[in-house]
Amino acid sequence: MTHWVISYSKDHNTSTLDVEQAAKPSIEEAVDHVLAWAEQNLEKGEFGDPQEPANEPPLQLLKDYGITITGIFAK
Repeated sequence: MTHWVISYSKDHNTSTLDVEQAAKPSIEEAVDHVLAWAEQNLEKGEFGDPQEPANEPPLQLLKDYGITITGIFAK
């Protein structure tokens, strides 16, 4: 298994989340990993327009936690 680092931005800071899997995670997989982590470790907030629906995981991550994925690299 390869050790992958997913970098993300929250509150004007860059943070990382480490995952292990055979192949490089796609952006969708990275969003799923970070969203799962955020749901367990952060409180939901209100980022962006409260009237705009967040139907897709990347929008949910941004709207609920103010997080955007910035990169994926092998360690």
